[in-house]
Amino acid sequence: MLAVGGAGLLTALAAGFRAELEPATIRAGESANLLLIFEDVQPDAVPTLPEVTGLSFVATGRETRFNFVNGRQSLSTVFRYVVMPAEPGTFTIPSFSVRAGGQSYESAPLRLTVLAAGVPGGGRGASAGTPARAFLEIAVPRTNVFVGEVLPVDLLVYAVNPRQFELGPLPAEGCTVGKQERIEPLRVTVNGVLYTRTGTRTTVVPTRPGRLSLGPLSGRVEVLVPVARRRGDLFDEFFNDPFFNRAVEPAVVPVTAAAVTLEVLPLPTTNAPPSFTGAVGEFRLEAAAAPTNVAVGDPVRLRVQVSGRGALAGLTLPPLDGWTDFRVYPAQNRVEYTDTLGIEGTKVLEYDLIPQNAEVRAVPPVVFSFFDPVNQSYVTLTNPPIPLLVRPVGGRTPALAAADVPPPTREIVHLKARLGPVAVAAAPLVARPGYWAALLAPAALWLLLRGWRVRRERLAANPRLRRRREVARRVRAGLEELEQRAAEADPARFFALAFHLLQEQLGERLDRPAASITEAEEDEMLRPRGVPEALLSELHQLFQECNQARYAPAGSVQDRRALAGRLRRALEQLSRLDLA
Repeated sequence: MLAVGGAGLLTALAAGFRAELEPATIRAGESANLLLIFEDVQPDAVPTLPEVTGLSFVATGRETRFNFVNGRQSLSTVFRYVVMPAEPGTFTIPSFSVRAGGQSYESAPLRLTVLAAGVPGGGRGASAGTPARAFLEIAVPRTNVFVGEVLPVDLLVYAVNPRQFELGPLPAEGCTVGKQERIEPLRVTVNGVLYTRTGTRTTVVPTRPGRLSLGPLSGRVEVLVPVARRRGDLFDEFFNDPFFNRAVEPAVVPVTAAAVTLEVLPLPTTNAPPSFTGAVGEFRLEAAAAPTNVAVGDPVRLRVQVSGRGALAGLTLPPLDGWTDFRVYPAQNRVEYTDTLGIEGTKVLEYDLIPQNAEVRAVPPVVFSFFDPVNQSYVTLTNPPIPLLVRPVGGRTPALAAADVPPPTREIVHLKARLGPVAVAAAPLVARPGYWAALLAPAALWLLLRGWRVRRERLAANPRLRRRREVARRVRAGLEELEQRAAEADPARFFALAFHLLQEQLGERLDRPAASITEAEEDEMLRPRGVPEALLSELHQLFQECNQARYAPAGSVQDRRALAGRLRRALEQLSRLDLA
């Protein structure tokens, strides 16, 4: 957690290494996925796994990912492992220290929560001792949290052959509930029954200490039930008979999840720094100022970035009242999120500073403090002073005093006896083309700036239009690059870029995040919107070819060029459809 000042804000994203756990909360008998991700750098050796009591790791393969985000390309190498717990509990996977590209990298520790394997009964068709056709669960990584700490909450739906589900609002006593995102379906086995696990993920932020409850939560799940062909118990036949070539019918199963009790701890009052304003999480600080060569009274823009994980929207800095050498205007702030839940990203605060005297030599350091709930301690961040050159107003060489200027000589000027040489008078200014150009240039510049501002405000008020133009620009650039990559000896990057262009165009048309677009969702969401069957079939074929080639690259240069042409035509048809 080091502060960086000056031009550090303009540094591009660099290569790095990180570890991820998917999901972070499971039940006994289930498994999680451990991902070791190298961004734009190749590891010097296969990472060594740590020994964690109660956990076993099984390597499942290595893959390459091609990412295209905000016009920036990156290539990731991912090592996959399956993590299997031996018993319920909370396990900590220590940080990984690896070498890649001749440099050392270290990841953050990971925490895996394994819940007991008990499954609530109930649901239509269930009886005593019979597995439930569907059930609901509220899962949290831990129940001991601090006031102001962001806690992820998974509302998990387990069902056999589900079609769709509907959940009510989550009761959260003394907590603020954040945004929600859909959990990707995953096949899991619970007590010998194969379920599809899905649901929604959200966050809660406790606002007061004490014992607080999340839930109970209720909802409905629509599942497909095979039609009985013989006498007997329908539910027994559902689990014991082959499912293919059977008639099915939908059935709605009500589900309920028991409440989860949180023990919310107050923030410690001892060792709380004076600069603490209530931020809880994990953050880092960066600051820069420009211009740094000004006169007294000229404005200096101070830009402060606080990045990390926590409640960024409500994050504030201590007031800059002690900066007596500056007049400080209120900050303009915005938040740039890097995740869909709104708990990770960067908060940008911009101050206008007016230096009051020429003795100012630097912009003072910004001080920011937060409470780290993992280490249960306060952390104070600051940046180095930013050098500043302030000139006095009108700092020029003084003019001569009036007494030092000699008076003009007074002489009698005689009339000329002769006319002297005659010269042709120049044309008046109004008759010169340059005069009118100079006269109308400010008005033309004002109109140009006015039009630019109106266009910018229009785009700011219409995020869909802004995204449409941005996606169109990315798709054009991506298609040009795709033509070049077709001839390269790296088909994996070619098909990864083609898959990403499909996601970008479909995400913009459907007004959904591009990363959430999959082959299954493409057919499910486009068909009800009246998309022509020919285009649906072509998109389905393109998705399949990209998915197959990303894991088993094949085909000739001519095949890839042909696919690039088909992709261009499909994206042009998509861009003309209004699907949102």
